[in-house]
Amino acid sequence: MYTSAQQPTTSSWFDHKVKVLTKQLIENLQIQQGSQLAKILGVNPIFYNDEALHVWVQRQIDEGLIVDDEAIVCLRRRLLI
Repeated sequence: MYTSAQQPTTSSWFDHKVKVLTKQLIENLQIQQGSQLAKILGVNPIFYNDEALHVWVQRQIDEGLIVDDEAIVCLRRRLLI
């Protein structure tokens, strides 16, 4: 059980693959802190950029993205379109 000193983070709700891909996107695309990315990604605007990206990556996987060596390239392409 979480106490007030141990609140779960959004990324703790996601699979390891989602976390790894999201981290790679943040680093490769130099995504800054903020909250404007959620609206662009079609994610609930209550999320900060990193959280919104986690949700978006999870949705991509749920919609059939195959997580392999080419997944990051595919995600970058979809994100930049």
